[in-house]
Amino acid sequence: MERQSQQYILNIAFTDAINREELLLKKYEHYYEISRAKELKNILRDFSKTSRDHIKMINDKMILLSIDKS
Repeated sequence: MERQSQQYILNIAFTDAINREELLLKKYEHYYEISRAKELKNILRDFSKTSRDHIKMINDKMILLSIDKS
């Protein structure tokens, strides 16, 4: 039973982390589209790449820990 509840908590934590990164990506993309400053666009592009990297890392950890993505 303890193993199941630990898996459940990990599932929630990892899923929440992915959801937050995806929300950040949407925000960065929105601000990128409305921004006119080249430097700001570069920063937002870097932030987007970092969020995508985080999502990939989280997904890889979920696979490694056998956490269901439901």
